[in-house]
Amino acid sequence: MPVYTLSLLGLAGLVGFWAGAATGAGLRERRALPVAWGLLVGAASLYAGHAVAAGIGSWGGLAWLAVCFAGGGLAVGLGLRGLRSWLLRRAVVSLMAGTLIMAFGALLGAMLYQGGLEALSLILGGAGFLFGAMWFGSGLKQLRGK
Repeated sequence: MPVYTLSLLGLAGLVGFWAGAATGAGLRERRALPVAWGLLVGAASLYAGHAVAAGIGSWGGLAWLAVCFAGGGLAVGLGLRGLRSWLLRRAVVSLMAGTLIMAFGALLGAMLYQGGLEALSLILGGAGFLFGAMWFGSGLKQLRGK
């Protein structure tokens, strides 16, 4: 496999592990937001792996990403209390909420654009994305402690 393919799978594996960890933490503590964020980001990671696997004709990379996602979920859900508590901090939850709001804004904008409402898609989708980005920025500020 080429180096760039391995690099992409490594990065997607790291993202998949974090997504699985958030999902495991949310399931263990019965919180919906980390589960939703983990499933969204994990699905994106697996989609990237699917695209790579289809492009190079090898499904080992996709299996690797599924193992990373499941491993992160099991490790944090069944152990690693420190990482679980870090993932459930208010600042990290703000990051997750901002990401989901940005994704919703982007989806809303795309749906309105497909419906032929380009101006409305820019206004509503852009406003939703901007609101999510501000929420995400709030989480970053909280993480920095300022």
